[in-house]
Amino acid sequence: MMSKYEKGNSFLHRLDPMSKLAALAAYSISIFFFDSLWFEAACFIAMLLTAYAIKAGSVLSLARSKYIITLSLWLILIQAIFTPAGTVYVTIPLHFFSIIITDLGILKGLIIGLRFLTIIVGSCLFVATTDPEDLAYALMRSGLPYRYGFMLVTALRFIPVFQSEMNTVSNAQKARGLDIDTGGVKTLIKSIQYTFVPMIVSALSKVDVLAVSMEGRAFGYAKSRTFLHVKKLMPLDMGIILISVATVAVLFVNVWAHWIPVPHLGV
Repeated sequence: MMSKYEKGNSFLHRLDPMSKLAALAAYSISIFFFDSLWFEAACFIAMLLTAYAIKAGSVLSLARSKYIITLSLWLILIQAIFTPAGTVYVTIPLHFFSIIITDLGILKGLIIGLRFLTIIVGSCLFVATTDPEDLAYALMRSGLPYRYGFMLVTALRFIPVFQSEMNTVSNAQKARGLDIDTGGVKTLIKSIQYTFVPMIVSALSKVDVLAVSMEGRAFGYAKSRTFLHVKKLMPLDMGIILISVATVAVLFVNVWAHWIPVPHLGV
């Protein structure tokens, strides 16, 4: 269910990471200003069509994974139970209280569920179309100290390594007859003991090798660094960043000024 970077030559792949990051942040903030079911559904469908158009298989797989769908259904159910306002559809009497399901609760649950799915798919699109190294270099170009940028690149690089190590350790324990997939708390503790600890030992050995390699190259000696590939923001990227910032600013001001009619809890 993990989303990952997928090489490509689509429109999103060619954009600068900073412009995509600004657009994602503006999009994630903006959808909270609209409580329209049709608007949230249109945004979700647009994200799925974009993922399909650029052939981002990991994004589509994540969107239809049972974990994401189950969590969305739980969000809908929680909102339907704890929103008593509206027309009552079903009343479930219990010993101490009654559960009331209303049309407004279901509508609010659907909106929040779609909003959750839209943010997840949008974030996965960003990950699938952005090279981690390009993102780190873009952040360093924007003023982030290169030590923190290297830390980000290293963390992103080690995620698949640790995942592979975890699978290797787990398969090795299963080959020895150790059942770590089923059971309760005792099995969970045993799983941590026999899989997590060996993975940590392996990770520490890799970190030690990396630290020695960095010291051998005098990492951190200079206050600034040079880059092998220098990229500059194109006019299109600057336009996307400015539009993203302006959109969020207008929506925040619109809360008090009411320049734009924004639907609330409607279809």
